[in-house]
Amino acid sequence: MTNNKSQITNKLQIQSTNDQHRFASFGIVILILFVIWCLGFGHSANAVVDIGDIGMGARPLSLGKAYAGGVDDATSIFTNPAGMAWNKNMNITSMSGTLLSDINYVLVGFSDYSPIGKIGIGYVNASIGAIPITTITGSGSTAAVVQTGITDYNSNVVYLSYSTKLSSILQGKAEGLSLGLNMKFFSQGFSGGGTAMQNAVGSGMDADLGLMWQLNPWAKLGYTFNNFLPQTLGGRFEWENQTEVESIPMSMQMGGEFGLLGQDSLIKNDSQKLDLLADYQTAKESNQPALWHLGLEYWPSDILAFRVGMNQKPKAGANNTEVAIDNNLTGGVGLRFFGFTFDYAYMQMGELSDNITHFFSFGYRGIDEPKKKSREKIEKEAANTIPVPEVVTKPNLKTYKDLADDYWAKKPIEYLASLGIMGGYPDQTFRPDKELTRSELAVLLVKAKNFKINPVAEIEFSDVRPRDWFAPYVAIAVDRQYMNGYPDETFRPNQIVSRAEAALIFARYAGLYMKPKMSQSVYPDVDTKHWASSAVAAGKEAGFYEYISSGDFGLDKSLTRAEAAEILAKTPFVKEKIKELIKGEQ
Repeated sequence: MTNNKSQITNKLQIQSTNDQHRFASFGIVILILFVIWCLGFGHSANAVVDIGDIGMGARPLSLGKAYAGGVDDATSIFTNPAGMAWNKNMNITSMSGTLLSDINYVLVGFSDYSPIGKIGIGYVNASIGAIPITTITGSGSTAAVVQTGITDYNSNVVYLSYSTKLSSILQGKAEGLSLGLNMKFFSQGFSGGGTAMQNAVGSGMDADLGLMWQLNPWAKLGYTFNNFLPQTLGGRFEWENQTEVESIPMSMQMGGEFGLLGQDSLIKNDSQKLDLLADYQTAKESNQPALWHLGLEYWPSDILAFRVGMNQKPKAGANNTEVAIDNNLTGGVGLRFFGFTFDYAYMQMGELSDNITHFFSFGYRGIDEPKKKSREKIEKEAANTIPVPEVVTKPNLKTYKDLADDYWAKKPIEYLASLGIMGGYPDQTFRPDKELTRSELAVLLVKAKNFKINPVAEIEFSDVRPRDWFAPYVAIAVDRQYMNGYPDETFRPNQIVSRAEAALIFARYAGLYMKPKMSQSVYPDVDTKHWASSAVAAGKEAGFYEYISSGDFGLDKSLTRAEAAEILAKTPFVKEKIKELIKGEQ
């Protein structure tokens, strides 16, 4: 093994450049948004109500409206549109409830992937029926209130949303970042009521901008800039037959979702999950205070969640000249089953018990990727396209209780487990969907080739100690040039491996030929100029990615244990060992 620092730097030039672009791009976007915020774009002090701010789905409401970094389904349309890009399934959401005992509130949203990114459409309606119109007749002791008619009130917002990963725009740079945009079309007014209400109808438009950043496996940050269009570009609301133009309230919300307990959290736990969500909100209007939104979400199992939160809202002060803050409690539960979701939210609105509101949401966020791949794998098995022979084996294969009979990667996992290359956990589970770290992948590669493991006296990476159990494996993987470190002399053993990184590592490991320049993309989301495009193409030609039967490759997706087993089982050296195992030979 060499300790030459310049050699390490040369090996990792591509990875270093990618990280630098990622942080630089994030900083540039934040700076632009901050400048826009400071300029204010000429929004006036008069502002019409944006009913989209009242409710945006029962889950974020039950979490105190802390949504900037924690939503990734169709609810993102109404919260942070950048979150849509993190869920590649078709998503549907809906919500209903009654505000202040009188206002009917309805929300529906739909999003799905398109060739240009994730697109969505949403609709929000708040309505009150049969509002009495009254007038005062007489004066003094003979004065009386007389009803002269009734009117109905409706307020609507239509959302057209778009979101994409920045890496798809910047040719592989800025990985882990997504951008989203909403165009919003408002209409509200009264119907009926005669001449008294004839001018009480209006319409307008505005836009939202969102940013989301996967900082690390347990932290995702978000930023939303709501109603940012200047009046000169249409960011306004106009009443019919009136000259007055009103702005739509501009606000900024930033925060994140932080994993406290779970598989990829500060405290490791494979059966439970606890997340903290915290957002900070400011408004452009000088009389509006800054607000906090806090939420906790606890999943004791994969299908049930309990939520609690605190939602701050401005209110009139004691002398009605100052603005105070209400600390409103929120709570709720959620159910998730086969991709379908049900959420309930309890929301306090002020100190009066009559203002407590109950919201209910139904939706579909899609099934997770391994389950979809399982069905695809079954179809391939029927067509006899599995690269590993499906024959009755002489030895008894080692299996695990969390591998269903039709699980798409069941055989490769059992083969590698029986060969001692991959192991399970003490509770007899394999946890196929668990994401793989760089140190775990190094161990896996070295074990598969039966290299002799000797203790190391020193190692060239500052974050790997010689006494770490994985240190000898890391040393061999780097010495064999299967994996590299980083220019800052770190290996980052606990960093999750992305599919893009895995494609390059497995291509080197299998000795595949990688073209120096790609002229044609092998997957829609893999640009020919992306640093991993040649490795992806080589792996696809070698049959590594048959489980990705259609659609995007998913460069930013994390590599799971099941995927690692599937790919490794197709490398030449391991494939031969599997053939020997099937014959009953060791």
